[in-house]
Amino acid sequence: MLSTILYSTALLSLANAHGVILAAQGEAGSPPSVGFQVDPAIARNCTGISPCQQDTTIIRDAEINANIVNECGRTELSGNIDVGENTENALAAGAVTQVKAGTLMTVTIHQVNADGAGPYSCDLDQTSNAGIISQNLTVTNNIPGVNGLSQAKTQDFNITVAMPSNLACTGASTGNVCTVRCRNNAVAGPFGGCFAVQQTDVAATANTPNQITTAQTLAGVTAQVAENNVDLPVAVAANQQQGTTEQTQANEAVKVLLGITVTSKAAAIQTLSVENVGVNAAAASVATSSATTKSGKAGKAGKATAAAASTATTTATAKKGKNNNKRESGLKWAKRAFEESI
Repeated sequence: MLSTILYSTALLSLANAHGVILAAQGEAGSPPSVGFQVDPAIARNCTGISPCQQDTTIIRDAEINANIVNECGRTELSGNIDVGENTENALAAGAVTQVKAGTLMTVTIHQVNADGAGPYSCDLDQTSNAGIISQNLTVTNNIPGVNGLSQAKTQDFNITVAMPSNLACTGASTGNVCTVRCRNNAVAGPFGGCFAVQQTDVAATANTPNQITTAQTLAGVTAQVAENNVDLPVAVAANQQQGTTEQTQANEAVKVLLGITVTSKAAAIQTLSVENVGVNAAAASVATSSATTKSGKAGKAGKATAAAASTATTTATAKKGKNNNKRESGLKWAKRAFEESI
């Protein structure tokens, strides 16, 4: 087991990571958020790969596009960051900062060594976990540095991140959470991280299936299917290795050494109401012969509405490249299950 731990440590040291989000403070009196997968047990007084760089997040567009990680990247210690899981863990622990439209957040970033420097840029996923970066955020009081490099080390810096005036967080189990992503432009990185914020000046969203309008192009779906077929054998082999007795024991030993804990709470049970789709939903309460004779026109109107929604979604998807996130869609993980089911 010890040899497995040492081997894993050697693998983790193949890359260097040098900046970590220690806290993000929104409205006064609310708890601070912490960067996803940031470990409070990691030392902050050194610059070495082990242990001081192990929980820094690496967010590379090439890895996102290759379906290796999602939009929040990975750490050397824990691998791909599951946004949904980390968000719910933070909510359960009462560790999500609160914001409003226009809130100026103070984000504390620890620079481990040279290429954890500034400048940092931040963007926003208003759905929390769909992987769709809706807009870039204004960052002031940035960390000193050029191309992610400076001579600073083992030092904390505060940057100011402004929430947009049209903020509309709709994600997580609470229906009012966004994911904020910040990263620098170091060639060895980019380094940074993601964290959750909870909006208090908006009505929480209660999602239903027909409200989810995200879409992907046929070319994007076809390319993703081909990529998934290539990735699947490797993923299956890795999953089998992860489940071996030796690897399970090694994972448990690492958790004990790092003191990793997760706060759990009982989840609510929801029963969604029965509802009609599209334009027919508005007319559901009017069951007359006249309405029946006009159903053909209503059907055409429904198709037109759906087409307009699809066009708007496609336009929004096409613009994602401007946000430095060139994925066709944030639904790569969901598509795996979808393709296997047909």
